[in-house]
Amino acid sequence: LHAASDSVSLVSQTAAPTTVKATNQTVKAISASGTKGNYRVKYAKAGTSSTTATYQQTNYNTKSDASSQVDYLANTQGQRTTLNSGTAATVQGTMGKVYVHWNTGSWSVTTIANTQDVAGNPTKFANQVNNQIQDLTSKNVTSGAVTVYDTPQNGQANSVQWQNGKQVAKVQGQQANTVIKIAADAKD
Repeated sequence: LHAASDSVSLVSQTAAPTTVKATNQTVKAISASGTKGNYRVKYAKAGTSSTTATYQQTNYNTKSDASSQVDYLANTQGQRTTLNSGTAATVQGTMGKVYVHWNTGSWSVTTIANTQDVAGNPTKFANQVNNQIQDLTSKNVTSGAVTVYDTPQNGQANSVQWQNGKQVAKVQGQQANTVIKIAADAKD
């Protein structure tokens, strides 16, 4: 009995990039596991072995099942504002955080900043992210969602997720710009 090899053990067998140079750190893929349709790639900062980001791809039975895995937000409450690119956005402050949300193409984007970090300019971090996501949002996806924080997060709270048909890819990590760069560099 011979089973077809569907398992993944090398990053080159996936859509995930091997090395990513983000604004403030370089990360390298340290492991790949799973099958060709459902796999996970872990990243560590160059020279370390602790996981700082993860790329995960999952295949679902239906497009509807896949769609429900992506946290796409069509509308949000808040004060209207305009980002540096002329993009319309909403700003909302609550519990020491400033949330800025906008939609671009098939993507929804939410940035979360500590109020004191953006006190004089509530869209400061959102404008930085808007500049960083240009390569990402040009990807042809069914839908996508970006949720990022202005400071490194314990765990992997920063996330970029997108759906293509029955397939969902999700990148999570400690640093916003690293997560965005891994997602942007992923093969289509």
